[in-house]
Amino acid sequence: MKWLKVGGIITAAVVVTALGIDASDTLTGKSGTLLGQVFSSSVTAICPEGMVQVGAAQSFTCADAFEVSAGTDCPVANPSNEFETKDNIDTASCAAVSVKDAEPWRYVTREQASVACLRAGKRLPKSEEWYLFAAGTPDTKEVCTIKSDSFKHTGQSPLCVSASGVYDTTGNVWEWTSDDVIEGVYQGRELPEEGYVAQVDSSGVATVTNGTQPSVLFYKDYLWTQKEGSFGILRGGFYGSNEDAGLYAVHARTIPTTAGTAIGFRCIK
Repeated sequence: MKWLKVGGIITAAVVVTALGIDASDTLTGKSGTLLGQVFSSSVTAICPEGMVQVGAAQSFTCADAFEVSAGTDCPVANPSNEFETKDNIDTASCAAVSVKDAEPWRYVTREQASVACLRAGKRLPKSEEWYLFAAGTPDTKEVCTIKSDSFKHTGQSPLCVSASGVYDTTGNVWEWTSDDVIEGVYQGRELPEEGYVAQVDSSGVATVTNGTQPSVLFYKDYLWTQKEGSFGILRGGFYGSNEDAGLYAVHARTIPTTAGTAIGFRCIK
């Protein structure tokens, strides 16, 4: 028992000495101090405000908790057409923000969404990255905005949240991803015929569809696709999608220059 007491005294002395070395540095969490190294991980935010950490991700760390809104430096707070979005994008200080209780930024093309993310020090997610932060989001009209005449402000469906804490990936507005589908080919493989999702790959994109029979295993979600042409990928569905919206809902026949009332985006970092 004597050696335990001695060990305890030595440990206490080390802690007291560390406190005495530079108390002010320790309190501010500077990593150069002993206690600063011990406690810095608990006081340093991993993700910026408005973002959440996505633990399962490898290619990124943080995702916007809310669908993107126009920042305070943007000349048009709530664009109602593609020309107002262009005014925002042409303003160098205008950037995407992720805040609760705001109107989602709509009427935005894929490339405009990408610029808005980059201005905020973030980027537009790939389809497979979107799937990671959206995983776990419920898929019912009782919880998410999928059977409505209009969108809701961000975060207004408190139970429509993913396992990582990301809101409204099911419904509200479609969300741009950075991927391309060219002549029906996505990431080197040909997409199946348009229809209800019956099987998916690791990014949650259909590998098998059924044209007439919805699958309850995939919540009756739907794949829109076309064999000829060059398209972007939208995910999640929108406020009027009904049961077609959800984690496995993919719209792969929208040209990237499309800007509409039901299309928005969010960013990752």
